[in-house]
Amino acid sequence: TFKVAYQIATGLAYLHRKNIIFCDLKSDNILVWSLEVQDLVNVKLSDYGISRHSFREGALGVEGTPGYQAPEVRPGIVYDEKVDMFSYGMVIYELLSGRRPALGDHQLQTAKKLSKGIRPVLGGLEQIQFHSLHTLMTSCWDTKPEKRPGARQCVRLMQEPSFACLRYLLSCDSHSQLFLSHLQGSSAVFWHGNKEDRTYSVVNVENGQMEVKRMSCPGSRISCQMKTQNTLWMSTEEQEMFIYSLKDMCPLSQPQKQFSCPAVITCLFYVPARAQGLAKVFAGMSDGLVAVYDLVDDLPLEGETYLCSHSLNKTVFGLKDSDLRQRPFPVRSMALVSSGSQLWFSNGPGLLVVDSLSLQAIRRLEPYKPPSSIISIATSFCLWGEEAVWTLDDHTNTLLLFHAASYQLCATYYCGHIDPIRDVFPVQHPAGIAMATADGVTTKNQEKDAEWTPKGVTVIHSEGAGIQIIQHQDFLTDYCSLDPPELDSDYVLNCGGHVLLPANGGSSRDQDQQRTTSTAETSLQLQAFTLLPVHGTLWIPRRGGDVMIINMQSHQNQLKGCVVAVLSPPGLSTLGTLEEAALVANNTLVCGFQKSSEWSLVVWRAWGCCELEVFYHSWEKLGHLEAGMRRRR
Repeated sequence: TFKVAYQIATGLAYLHRKNIIFCDLKSDNILVWSLEVQDLVNVKLSDYGISRHSFREGALGVEGTPGYQAPEVRPGIVYDEKVDMFSYGMVIYELLSGRRPALGDHQLQTAKKLSKGIRPVLGGLEQIQFHSLHTLMTSCWDTKPEKRPGARQCVRLMQEPSFACLRYLLSCDSHSQLFLSHLQGSSAVFWHGNKEDRTYSVVNVENGQMEVKRMSCPGSRISCQMKTQNTLWMSTEEQEMFIYSLKDMCPLSQPQKQFSCPAVITCLFYVPARAQGLAKVFAGMSDGLVAVYDLVDDLPLEGETYLCSHSLNKTVFGLKDSDLRQRPFPVRSMALVSSGSQLWFSNGPGLLVVDSLSLQAIRRLEPYKPPSSIISIATSFCLWGEEAVWTLDDHTNTLLLFHAASYQLCATYYCGHIDPIRDVFPVQHPAGIAMATADGVTTKNQEKDAEWTPKGVTVIHSEGAGIQIIQHQDFLTDYCSLDPPELDSDYVLNCGGHVLLPANGGSSRDQDQQRTTSTAETSLQLQAFTLLPVHGTLWIPRRGGDVMIINMQSHQNQLKGCVVAVLSPPGLSTLGTLEEAALVANNTLVCGFQKSSEWSLVVWRAWGCCELEVFYHSWEKLGHLEAGMRRRR
């Protein structure tokens, strides 16, 4: 749908540059060339029999088809290329609805209604699932020609990934809290009130329908919620846990199980059953404790196990009680690593790694320094096909990338840039680790000695390759961005003495601007707060409401992280603060905005690297094709 609409707009823009008014744009005059998404050309415009040359004085004539014809096309009235934009709006209506834009039994009746401002009726935005295209349609069929966008303006709008990626926006009234479940059904659960007045509402984000509205469920304010396939785990700020059955889709009236916890639960993490053990739920708490519950029939057995971060740090890793890292940090994020054999969880500025079966401590990592705290952990297979772990902190707003098997730091990126699109950061090979390169040859980190120069180049000394000078820029980008100076520079060097990352590396950006934007007091609008792996990419929502999308790109066996898109919903300034975001289904990512007590949901298509590549190529290659035709002429 999007590609067809875009290619029609491109055709109109071409005609209007040549001072040609099509005059008869309708579905009958659009030839379908291909229905394959990957193909460069899908449709072409045809039948220019009544097209007119339009110079500054405009054009006269009564051409066109009722239903697609603009209201100003009348005898003796001068019109311009905006009549094509009205017809374009009607074609978009036909694309979205599958129906002809008819408003009566006869063409004359349809023309009269259009001249009076009556337009065909389309369903709600949540049913259409093409918010931006719907908005463009209504602006194109405005009665006043001067208010309609031009074809070139439409083309520019549609070249933004936010245009095609946005499904819909939904206002959700007043609520206190919103909880979204990761890949556990397309539902958003709102909570409101406290004690006897507490209620919940459920929105199905696939169709935008409120399935449950203000259902009573007395209790205290919720601290954490997790949905599994058959149960809903819900903890409160009064240190209570409630487990509800979802098998019969009954109201949340009587929990199947209820018990008290030693502290407020801040993080819940479900681990599926494995051959060696039962399914588990790890519950991180506000004082650094982690409770481990074994499950049978989706319910916890008696006799949970506890992991104490303070004790592990002291007895296993030798941290003293006076160490700032021994404060009772809340556990805010967890991730399963190494085929589920390891659990990584946050401990203030550090990471603790334990065996997910034996619960024995394996390692402590020190990626950040106090007062930073890790707020999100995510995993993906983005390092030459090997597993990687991403982390994000709340103080320096810095993203780190670790090689999971060796625990080595491979990349860093500062998430607080005002305009991050096309940012690039280098990714280093883990020292001493064999990796499969892009050409399929397995190599073992040949960098014997690497030094970073202040002008953004790396000098690598290798016996096999001699001296190599690598400039830090990508073939698709203008500049790269490195970490802020607040990052723990001691961790940048690994045990073997290899330089993994520059602590204050060069950048093609102005260094003074880098220092200004990399302050410790990162503004709320630019603060990233969670990491969401989506089909080979990493989505990073920020409090201001935009979402950065990072993709790993290999060029000449050099791996680089690139910000390939920044998504922003329309009317961003009116939505408030982005409070929650989650990938609720394979193809759906939901962002929850709060302004005062009013909530809004922004629902995105969860595009990965393949979808983004198709999107960008769909208009870049079309532009190259047109430029090539002009050169040949």
